[in-house]
Amino acid sequence: DLRGQMEQMQREMLELRNTVKSCIDMQLHFQKSVTQDFSRSGSSAEQRVETKKDPLQRKCCVCLEMPVDSLLYRCGHMCTCLKCAHELQWSSKKCPICMAPIVDVVRAFLDS
Repeated sequence: DLRGQMEQMQREMLELRNTVKSCIDMQLHFQKSVTQDFSRSGSSAEQRVETKKDPLQRKCCVCLEMPVDSLLYRCGHMCTCLKCAHELQWSSKKCPICMAPIVDVVRAFLDS
């Protein structure tokens, strides 16, 4: 019935939101780890990876203009705007960070 389908979709949406949040948390943890590794190796400030607390304030790693607002599915990287993510999906089909295949692109909506 329609009500059951709506409830199922709401559960799936909640699960996807939790997955996106988990991916963001993992990416921030990884970026912090990389930044610390560069700091310990004595790299100059210009060479260090920039880490920001708010992932939506970061710029797309492809166009360098639009804010990051999409999640690359399977690897979970959030590094592109939606437009560039779709272009990658249909052209190279690989994540620019880890080169994993892009199975799908998920638009990320985060609560502020």
